[in-house]
Amino acid sequence: MSANNKKRIAYCGIKGAWAYIAADKLFHDEDLISYPSFAKAYEAVENQECDFAVLPVENSFAGDVNQVFDLMFHGHLKISNKQELRISQNLLGIKGSSVSDIKTVVSHQQAIDQCMEYIQSHGFAIQTASNTAVAASMVAQNNDRTVAAIGSEESAPLYNLDVLEKSINSNDQNTTRFLVFSKNEPEHAVTENVISIVMFTVKNIPGSLASAVQAFADAGYNMRSLKSHPVKNVPWQYYFYVEVEGSLKNDRGTSLLEKLSQTCIYVASPGYYVDSQEKANV
Repeated sequence: MSANNKKRIAYCGIKGAWAYIAADKLFHDEDLISYPSFAKAYEAVENQECDFAVLPVENSFAGDVNQVFDLMFHGHLKISNKQELRISQNLLGIKGSSVSDIKTVVSHQQAIDQCMEYIQSHGFAIQTASNTAVAASMVAQNNDRTVAAIGSEESAPLYNLDVLEKSINSNDQNTTRFLVFSKNEPEHAVTENVISIVMFTVKNIPGSLASAVQAFADAGYNMRSLKSHPVKNVPWQYYFYVEVEGSLKNDRGTSLLEKLSQTCIYVASPGYYVDSQEKANV
């Protein structure tokens, strides 16, 4: 907790980044603290520099944010909430520039992926940045009318840029899911209407993954998603990320985790979020 008794909220990027917008929607009256990477924001909570971190985990068009999944798997923070943002990417240029001036676009790789059809149709060269707001800041500082950023409309006034074209992402349903990470589980655990998360690695024997998946069905849990990611520094080893409907804070959940431990090398449940289909439009 900061000196002014406000909670300290870590996010990756600078003011105007999508993570900043998500964090502001979740923690509007708290102190939002900028960090240069997902890992630094995550570590800030581990080290108790901050109370929460708001990090993106998945985009509906560009897919998983692998770095954050790896932090979930290797780290020890708990998940307690989510925020979904409908993402509208925009082309941002210096004052007085136009789309016809642009030769190069700069942004985070995920934003570039979301806008690839637009970029290719205009023949733009690509330059990556650590996040969309940093890209906007770079364009403003360089003051080059041939270079534009891709990012939020909110970034334009912050960095004295013009919005040259709105909604350039390929999919108008483009949505990013952010999760909230904290050192400890919430004091009052929600047990209804939640999506619980389980992460595990299986033994290298025939049928081990099938047995793990069957354990969820046997326990009566409906599996919303099943994803695999490579374990860093361990060739051909994968960890699995599962979202299931319902709480694990009961006998049924305890039985599931115990059964998984018989089949798996590693099992953890980093937390849950309240199930809601509502999205914040930005």
